[in-house]
Amino acid sequence: MRERSLVQNGRFLHQLSPWSGSAVYSAGDGDEHYGVAVLAAGARLSQDFAAPLSRVYTLALRVKPLTISLMTGAATAVIRDGTGALVKSIDLSGSADVWTDLRFTIGLVPGTTYELELTNVSHAAGLRIDDVWLWPIVATRSQLVGQVHRRLSDLASDASLSYSPSYVGSEGDYTDAVNAGLRAAGAIDPETDLPDVRWLDAGNQDSCMRAIEREMLERLQRKYALLTDISVSDRDEKLSQISTNLAKLTSSAPGSGSANRHVRIRPLKRETNDYELG
Repeated sequence: MRERSLVQNGRFLHQLSPWSGSAVYSAGDGDEHYGVAVLAAGARLSQDFAAPLSRVYTLALRVKPLTISLMTGAATAVIRDGTGALVKSIDLSGSADVWTDLRFTIGLVPGTTYELELTNVSHAAGLRIDDVWLWPIVATRSQLVGQVHRRLSDLASDASLSYSPSYVGSEGDYTDAVNAGLRAAGAIDPETDLPDVRWLDAGNQDSCMRAIEREMLERLQRKYALLTDISVSDRDEKLSQISTNLAKLTSSAPGSGSANRHVRIRPLKRETNDYELG
């Protein structure tokens, strides 16, 4: 399952197969997309899949409505079970001529074949769909950031750190740190070589968060390293102490004893005396 998705070819590389329906394949959109599905009004796209475990799964896709923004009910994503019973129906949203990332959570269980159906119900100008995937996520990028932000506590508040989407990135001031944390935890999509929460396993979640926290502490250390102590009348602020203490938190302070530690791996050597010969 190279894409780590329950649905196949959600990136529509070279074709729409194994998807079925009346959508049309397009080789690209003039940007980073490698292939897209184009749905005229009334067109649909569907694929069957199975859930290997009882989990809360994340359905993610990118939508680009043409000419005008999507109205409520104009495009939908619907999941049904093997009997045709409705599991979840979702209204898709998106601004005109802009790719919009959408994510939804759905509880799924083994023992049935599900169908995912994407439909352009009534958007006359048509819409494009890409990067469809369905997978259980240990933690979203926003959840990782939220926990680290709370851990930093007053440090985050005093430095006015924000995790709201901005020109800096999708997680504001934390975007680069999240990418670094995911890479440190080995959560990397092998196809794109980019950090991806789909590849974050439960056993690596804590190490990922620690890596994100460390990245932010080092950033704060560099910020406070530029500040100097001030003394005005009876007011005395030792701002340099903040940088020193941050350095201790990241175990990089001079004399901390950990800055120059390395793990060395040597080949195992055995001699005749290591064996008991009978």
